Amino acid sequence: MLLAALFALPALAGCQRRPPPPEEGSTPFVFRSLNLRQQDRQGQPAWELTSPEARYDLRRRVAQAQQPQGVIYQKGKATYRLSAESGTVINDGEVILLEGAIRVEQLHPQPVLIRASRLRWFPSRQVMEIDRHPEAFDPQTRIVALRARFLLGRDQLELRGNPQLQRWSQRFDPFASVARGRPELVVTVSRADWDPGAGWLDARGPVRAVRRPSGAPADRPPQTLTAPLLEGNTVKQEFTLKGPVRLLDPGEGIRFDGTDLRLLAKEERLRSDKPFVARRGPALVQGQSLVVDGRQRTIEIPMGCWLEQPGESLQASRCRWSWTTQEIMAEGSVVVERRANRQTLRGERLEGRLGPQGQLQLSSPGGRVLSRFEVPRRQGRPPAPAPARRAPEPIRL
Repeated sequence: MLLAALFALPALAGCQRRPPPPEEGSTPFVFRSLNLRQQDRQGQPAWELTSPEARYDLRRRVAQAQQPQGVIYQKGKATYRLSAESGTVINDGEVILLEGAIRVEQLHPQPVLIRASRLRWFPSRQVMEIDRHPEAFDPQTRIVALRARFLLGRDQLELRGNPQLQRWSQRFDPFASVARGRPELVVTVSRADWDPGAGWLDARGPVRAVRRPSGAPADRPPQTLTAPLLEGNTVKQEFTLKGPVRLLDPGEGIRFDGTDLRLLAKEERLRSDKPFVARRGPALVQGQSLVVDGRQRTIEIPMGCWLEQPGESLQASRCRWSWTTQEIMAEGSVVVERRANRQTLRGERLEGRLGPQGQLQLSSPGGRVLSRFEVPRRQGRPPAPAPARRAPEPIRL
């Protein structure tokens, strides 16, 4: 076996002290260093493990190492670097137990760090089972769970037990202990599978996300999003809430109900290509698609725009609204109806602004607006007829 062969070599002369005669082979040998290497079937390096000090029990075939460090290879190329406070090698490398301040660093252009307090590594199966404090970092994301399993051959981290994804807008070094502040996005799911290298994420719900828009005051209540499923990519920073989605924004008094809502985190955009309904106070907005631009602070409905609020409604092929200036632009078969005087405005392009009371104030730059309204009749008794004129008297001589 691998370990037995390594420890049986004449290099035993490098021991710290000459061990006494073993009692039934149970007394462990103490070595100045441990250096294990394993190759795959093609003769390429598969993994290696070193330690400055180790104890080996010949009878039990167990080696205990202090401050172990190792490298894991894929197709002969170094892919992961690992370290821990202590390690136990069982059955000449069949199982390796690592404990205390464990770090598994991905050697990849997209740096990823996996940390834990205890894991069992099965080199022949290329599997790591983590049952204490698993967490993973990339330059903008932290993922934690109660337990995890790392499939090294597939580069897939399976997170179980209330996984939570945290995201920051500012990039950081995942290998360094730095103050990151409060994350802008926190997503909790029931289970998740993550590809640390490519960034693919598949999470099963119920999904609950808490989002703090960039630049929002610290005391402003966060947005909450709920959905059955979450798919995305942590490298591209794009996530899709699948199925029925509900968004609540207490700070703006907004409620959104739709399907398949995409969060484009780098662009600070929310997007949906499915019908939706949104409310803000007494106003109701519907459409066939939606784009929310956090940088421009605008909401665009590219198709099937319909806005209704007390006393008036607006229909158009597409419209856009800025929630900082309250400006509204509508294009394509625009129809505005007002209950007062039964007024109807029609045009191909209308611009306006929400007034202080929420009413629409519209204009048609460079175009013509057709307006139709009814003048109410005066109420009450009809006026009395004018008295008849007296016939003029005849001319007398």
